[in-house]
Amino acid sequence: MSDFHSHRNVFLSKLTSRRGQGNAAFLVVMVCIIILVFLQVRYCAPTPPPPAAPVKAAEKAVSDAAKAIMDKLGKFLAVKLPNGVELKVPEFGVEKKLIAFIEDKGKPVDKTTWFSFDRLDFETGSATLKPSSAEQLKNIAEIMKAYPKVKMKIGGYTDNVGNADANLKLSQKRAENTMQEIVKLGVDAKRLEAEGYGVKHPVADNSTEEGRAKNRRIDLRVTSK
Repeated sequence: MSDFHSHRNVFLSKLTSRRGQGNAAFLVVMVCIIILVFLQVRYCAPTPPPPAAPVKAAEKAVSDAAKAIMDKLGKFLAVKLPNGVELKVPEFGVEKKLIAFIEDKGKPVDKTTWFSFDRLDFETGSATLKPSSAEQLKNIAEIMKAYPKVKMKIGGYTDNVGNADANLKLSQKRAENTMQEIVKLGVDAKRLEAEGYGVKHPVADNSTEEGRAKNRRIDLRVTSK
């Protein structure tokens, strides 16, 4: 009888031990599953997009600035040149002013009458023209073709921010690039010259962003007509 009880106790002991091992294994598996789920959520979930508000605000500011410029230039009108070419130019844009000066025999050529490009854009801190500049460059080239006696000088200017020597070099390169683009459009290079003036001859107050923006410009001066 004692042998029976002894065997029974041994059997129950082994059974309890196996159940304990099974419970422990179950807990290990569950912990592993929880860790895997956590890692998947943390590293595989898509990154939420950045807040759109600042981007939209910046885009709106640029759009508002562009709209203000276009409002200032007025509506686009058709202008027929002496050679029959018709241009679409803003009523207060540089093209209209330039044509009026060329055709006015009462206004002689001088060294003080300059006309500022109003739709010429460069990459920030660079002499590379943006594609948005193409229309106005083409218009200036067409005007020069229509008035073959006209010669012009292109002047480049910057604001007073940064190194003066670097600004001078940048203004020179921008003036030269503007000239080269007009030459590419079919104007004889002998009819054009370019010079950079850097921070010289500001047309607005450099202490404000609006003023600095006006001083970063490319101008035209008729040297012969």
